[in-house]
Amino acid sequence: MKTMVIAGVIVGAFALASAPRAWAQGTPAKPATAASADKPDLVAAKKHYGEGDKKYKAGDFAGALVEFKAANDIKSTPQAERYIGLTEDNLGHYAAATEWYDKFLAHVPEKLATEGDEIKKRDAEIKALPGKVHIESSPPGANVTVDDKPQTSPAPLDIDLPPGPHAIKMTAPGRVSAEKQVDVGYASAQSVSVTLDAAAPAPPLVPPPPVAAGVPPPPAPPPPPEARSKVPAYITGALAIAAAGVGTVFGVIALGDKSDFDKTPTTQIADNGDTHSLIADMSFGVAITFGVTSAVLFLTKDEAPAAASNSKETIAKASRKPKAMTNTPTPMVGSHSGGAGLLLQF
Repeated sequence: MKTMVIAGVIVGAFALASAPRAWAQGTPAKPATAASADKPDLVAAKKHYGEGDKKYKAGDFAGALVEFKAANDIKSTPQAERYIGLTEDNLGHYAAATEWYDKFLAHVPEKLATEGDEIKKRDAEIKALPGKVHIESSPPGANVTVDDKPQTSPAPLDIDLPPGPHAIKMTAPGRVSAEKQVDVGYASAQSVSVTLDAAAPAPPLVPPPPVAAGVPPPPAPPPPPEARSKVPAYITGALAIAAAGVGTVFGVIALGDKSDFDKTPTTQIADNGDTHSLIADMSFGVAITFGVTSAVLFLTKDEAPAAASNSKETIAKASRKPKAMTNTPTPMVGSHSGGAGLLLQF
């Protein structure tokens, strides 16, 4: 009897020991629902937000930034985004400040409309802030020009530039100028370094050949001769044609007088014939004279200057201005004859 009780106790203990393992394997604990896992801890978010507000008002912007970001990580709100931007702004982190300002301005609630206008104004002010640019040159001391505006100080120097692209040019004596393009962000800081290469040396000057002692330098070439005018040739040619016309007219009249004299020989007709014949002869003589003169003027060419010589006589001849040729026609009249003469002067 006692043996059966002990056996029953051992069997019961074994059953109780194996029961938890069977529960763990066959009846797992009920997992948490998705709604309970994703539900934000609003109590913790409010606590971080309150701590951030206290530190912000106390001027501890670094501590306030940590609290506001912790609250926003739990539950993102426009209020938290606004304060994160304000703390970044007060810490001088302007790029981060505008990033959070833009997030806040994307969904400003009606109750924060006034704060939204203030943040919009501040956001625009930050984005208009100039960027600081540190400029260096190698070697130092180069002249700096920014957007075609010379700077008052040589490199190295620090300047403020508005946001956007800018052209920086550097020059130095004996160096090749160099230019660099930079893109300046608002409220940013950057450094620009430009190396100026040495310029190529100028070619040496070649001195003129030495002049032997006692030998004068070659004379300057004589000036070109003046072009001869053709106007006198045209005038004398026209006079020759006119004189030939007059001679022809009076020659025809003289022939008429001769015919009349053969029909009716009178002293008057004879005198008229002699007069007309004389005028015709004189006219033809003048025509021949002017014709020859015109031909001479047309056909005469200027002589080419002689080769350069060192003699004083040659230089004097070359420097003398050639004289112009003149002609003077002279009519010649006799008692029974007529003609013309031509006087040419050089």
